[in-house]
Amino acid sequence: MWDVKIVDTKNHIIYLKWAGLVKPREVGEANNKLAECIDQLGSRFDMVVDMAELKVWTPETQQEIVKHQQWLIGAGLGKAAVVVNGAIAKMQLKRTAKESSHSNEHHFTSYEDAMAFLQKEAVV
Repeated sequence: MWDVKIVDTKNHIIYLKWAGLVKPREVGEANNKLAECIDQLGSRFDMVVDMAELKVWTPETQQEIVKHQQWLIGAGLGKAAVVVNGAIAKMQLKRTAKESSHSNEHHFTSYEDAMAFLQKEAVV
């Protein structure tokens, strides 16, 4: 399952939630919605990525996530504030960030902390 929405127009912040067991096709579906949000905000944006309810990524989904992160960076992603609780999810996240050359990722244990960080450090 996934969800995408703009949560702060002024500071150009997009919210992305991954939950449960995400299938590879869902990554593409989320990207389509993300593209709409990016078009509304312009070329620079930050993201809160909520992975608190994510189980794990299958190897196939993880490959799609690497492509997804590379696409987001190319589309203008500044910082990603990631809400992650599980050790396995955190390990997978570090691996995908490394493979996609995503170096501006920050981990938090709550949505509120992630949003506060991005609003304080806004790209706009």
